[in-house]
Amino acid sequence: MARSESDVLVLQLRPAGGLEQWTERHLRILMLAPTLLLLAGLTLFPTVYMFTAAVQRISPDPSVPREFIGLGNFVRMLSDPELHLAIKNTVVFTLSAVTLEFLLGLGLALLFDKFIRRLNFLKTILLIPMMIPPIAVALTWKLIYQPQFGVLNELMYRLGLPAQAWAGDVNLAMATIIAADVWEWTPFIFLLMLAGLASLPTEPYEAAQVDGASAWRQFWDLTIPFLKPVIAIALLLRIMDALRLFDLVFILTVGGPAGATETLSLYIFKVAFTFVDIGYAAAVSLVVLFVTVGFSTWFIKRLRLAD
Repeated sequence: MARSESDVLVLQLRPAGGLEQWTERHLRILMLAPTLLLLAGLTLFPTVYMFTAAVQRISPDPSVPREFIGLGNFVRMLSDPELHLAIKNTVVFTLSAVTLEFLLGLGLALLFDKFIRRLNFLKTILLIPMMIPPIAVALTWKLIYQPQFGVLNELMYRLGLPAQAWAGDVNLAMATIIAADVWEWTPFIFLLMLAGLASLPTEPYEAAQVDGASAWRQFWDLTIPFLKPVIAIALLLRIMDALRLFDLVFILTVGGPAGATETLSLYIFKVAFTFVDIGYAAAVSLVVLFVTVGFSTWFIKRLRLAD
């Protein structure tokens, strides 16, 4: 049907849709601009400052000008025994804590998925440690490990066993940190594993049962392969988080005794704010950043190749 002259006139006078879309798009950008600028300032400025400080010698005296030393701070790391000890402690803690958390989290998830699905209140109880602020967790465990009046030594006394210094003992200090971290973050692994188990297909298990496969064989041949992406994500997140452990160590041991629990994050903190060696602390932080990013990239690539 042919358009009338009035319809043609209305179409000619109507504003273009592109102009309306242009206005909406720029309005959204203007509304997001303050938040984007704030986030950029909180991320870009510290990053740029870290890169520039890593190649300089910065005196705690503001009147002393900065000195460009190139790779001097990085070369210094090779002969720093305290840094090497912090690296060793961080690796030991990460491997031990993450392994225990994964095994306990997976075991609890299998237990709940197979046997006690309906006891949802137990799931809530298990998730409580993860919801408590890390500082509160550290203070709680500090009271538990307290040598004179702590709950743990009271239990040792009632069992007829000698009291221990726990966090003050060179041989036990790292184990106390690992135990507190496992208590706090095992629920995180448990939650991810439980979600992964809930998403598994049922058909392969039904076929395996028809073929007479045992529960153990089903676990190794079906459950583990199906859970591989979830396991990889859980391990990657926990490893990255464990490598930057600070609050738990700072509250419980402050890196002692004799540096037995000093981690990389705590070492960087001491270098920057106790010894006021900002340049060297920035260089160590930069190396830790590159190692963490490199490990994450390698881990993700290996996961994709495995698939």
